[in-house]
Amino acid sequence: GVSSGLHHDYHDNLYIVLKGTKKFRLYSPHDSKWMYTRGHLAKVHSNGRINYHGEETTAYGADLKADMAARAAKRKEDAERMLEEAELAV
Repeated sequence: GVSSGLHHDYHDNLYIVLKGTKKFRLYSPHDSKWMYTRGHLAKVHSNGRINYHGEETTAYGADLKADMAARAAKRKEDAERMLEEAELAV
């Protein structure tokens, strides 16, 4: 048979077997500290996403700086909308 070897995926997956069978051995993300990983673990997010030192991301895989910039842009838009509404109310 074909083996994929022990690995972790970065996102949720749907696996469809078209012919034959496939066996999966699943481990809890909390077991990662007892496994040989490809790098030094920085964080295991609650959704199971694993971050290695030097490759930190958010739980859904976004770059940390890009995520902070997107949040700041959203706060700015909200503040501008609130200011506009306040000016219209005067």
